[in-house]
Amino acid sequence: MSNAENDNVPAFDINAEARAHGGYLNLPQREGEPDTAYRDRISGVLRANGQIIEAHEVRTGRRYDDPDQGEMGPMTGIIGALAQALNGKEYSPRDGVSQVGDDLAVGFITEHPRDDSHIAAMFDTFGPGLGMEILDAFRPKD
Repeated sequence: MSNAENDNVPAFDINAEARAHGGYLNLPQREGEPDTAYRDRISGVLRANGQIIEAHEVRTGRRYDDPDQGEMGPMTGIIGALAQALNGKEYSPRDGVSQVGDDLAVGFITEHPRDDSHIAAMFDTFGPGLGMEILDAFRPKD
């Protein structure tokens, strides 16, 4: 691609999904509210409303089918939400923002089950109680 063509490609805007959904929900960004806090707030509202895909798209700024979403993109959160649903659990059902984070953590562990460093990081982040609950959720059922 030539430099002239590069100039016509819009830069990635991580906040575009949050602004679009915030407008639809009539939840504008508050004065002085950091972009990351706005993304978290809008994704939390969407997650609390059961809009899992949209919540993770807003949180990451990427669409679920974006090939550049990276290791912690929306599909990781969607997989985590699905894993929780299949096990009959939601770790933070009354807090949409925390639930989005829980979805990402469970999705990441689901996608990397044999890497002990990820398990150690999970325990460091969530503590022993929630860490064990997450591991128990993936234990085979008799």
